[in-house]
Amino acid sequence: MHYTIHKKTTYLSALLVVAAGTLILSCNQEFSKVIPETEPVDSVEVAFGSPRVLYIIADGARGKSVREGEFTHIHSLLPNSIYSWESLSDEETSPQNGTNWADLLTGVQKNKHGVVGDDYSNAQLDDFPLVFERIKENLPQSNLQVYTSSQAFHDHLTTGADIRELVEGDGAVQAAAATALAEDDITMVTAHYTDVDAAGRAHGYDLSVPEYRTALTEFDNRVGELLDVLRSRPNYGAENWLIVIKSSKGGDYEIPEWENDNTIFSNPEVNTFTIFYSNRYTTRIINKPFLGIRFQGDFVHFRDQVRGEVTAGNNDFYNLDNSAFTIELKIKKNPGPDNNFEYRYPALLSKRNRWSWDDVGWTIFLEGRGWQFNARGLGGNVGQTNGGNLANATWNSIAVVGVIRDGQRYVRTYTNGQFNNEVNITNYGSITNDLPLILGARDDNGQADCYIADVRFWKVALPEDVLQQYSCETGVPEDHPYYDFLAGLWPVVGSEGNEIKDEGPFGSHMTLSGDNIARDALADYVCAPSSEDLGETVPSNVDVPVQIMTWLKIPRQENWQLDGRVWLDQ
Repeated sequence: MHYTIHKKTTYLSALLVVAAGTLILSCNQEFSKVIPETEPVDSVEVAFGSPRVLYIIADGARGKSVREGEFTHIHSLLPNSIYSWESLSDEETSPQNGTNWADLLTGVQKNKHGVVGDDYSNAQLDDFPLVFERIKENLPQSNLQVYTSSQAFHDHLTTGADIRELVEGDGAVQAAAATALAEDDITMVTAHYTDVDAAGRAHGYDLSVPEYRTALTEFDNRVGELLDVLRSRPNYGAENWLIVIKSSKGGDYEIPEWENDNTIFSNPEVNTFTIFYSNRYTTRIINKPFLGIRFQGDFVHFRDQVRGEVTAGNNDFYNLDNSAFTIELKIKKNPGPDNNFEYRYPALLSKRNRWSWDDVGWTIFLEGRGWQFNARGLGGNVGQTNGGNLANATWNSIAVVGVIRDGQRYVRTYTNGQFNNEVNITNYGSITNDLPLILGARDDNGQADCYIADVRFWKVALPEDVLQQYSCETGVPEDHPYYDFLAGLWPVVGSEGNEIKDEGPFGSHMTLSGDNIARDALADYVCAPSSEDLGETVPSNVDVPVQIMTWLKIPRQENWQLDGRVWLDQ
């Protein structure tokens, strides 16, 4: 009898596809178009009128709070907007503002513009100019005006604007921006608001906090006032306005555990909202992508020298002789000895006496952010094969495949179904010993703080397409095309006492030992994309300057090295 098996799903390509469908727009309902799987197109069709831009920046406005608040003026724009309540700011520098402001105004990330947190001492804004400078260079007659109540924003991030004023508070920003919007020849008005962030810092960044809700309501009213000024322009109907409303960052707040998916989308400090409005746009909502399948249950917590050892059946099945094999397991890392997710060589699964280049056997272990496979055979040769980096605090799938090809033996590594590396191990000889298979710690090199589960051992080299199909599922269904080659299956999840049952054909059950055997209830995703990959599926701060310049018909130059992309309503 097998433990919980989820319905088959297509692997990694589905992880990065935004879960959106076409819905019907009625009353206040939102709807989204299916987002085509195409490369970004950096062009926007503009058929009439001189393009103009209203750019509104709000610090500290969490996307979730703005969505749930259903603020009248902001939400009135949605039927003609490309928008997201799940857009992201820079993850590494929150809660400071500088990096996010620079992202919003240069179109490049901090490794280029050099603003790290609120430190401008290494800023590279000559090499990566602000959007105002880019516009003036290409549209010398443009009229650009910027208003802010932040000294740092004014001093470092307004160069190139015709008028750039430091004023007292959001009310003054509002009044100045409204005056600028009434000017006949205005090209772009940038209004930077800080009151929402101030309320969040003082009281908490959540709609349930009265002071924060009040600040968001006031911000929404300011948006409404600017919209009224804009629409009262004598030639507004013939003009071509892009309205951008963007929060630069979110804010720290303890979210309910049931909302936490252990990805960047559960970090309230980087949760922003993005609205690109034009009366020519149709609605497109950009949600967070499909994150994978949840792996739920009670899992053994591997730490404090906790380990499982095969004490029943025949351990010889798990020698790597001269035949093909596949080893799979799933791992979820917790922070390591340096309070990060990097480790120095702790074993995850091994058939070896000790961590030594001289010992015959094999080991799957953690190294840095990733993992490795190391082996020494009876031929006297030893080596290792690099795996990939592992996503933090969520389940990753690891696979080592031993392939025989043209009379040569190779080891191939895969992470979350994706190929990593291949090494020829023909000269290793048979990797055979009379030692037990060990899950988790060995005495000689410490232990990772982690969860390990769904361990599978096959006496066959699973083909890559089969490996990819099943690597991010849990369990092995009986209709698996290579089921008859299964030599070991240790779910680990749901085990009791000091035993981990082998649900494979040979009954090679493991006995748990260690100082602190414990099990924790978890419900995390398997093979969730990395933060870097996830960040590409929703709008980010660096996208805004690119969207604005494209709207103003400024051709993107390759030597600008912009990191942002243009979002289309189709």
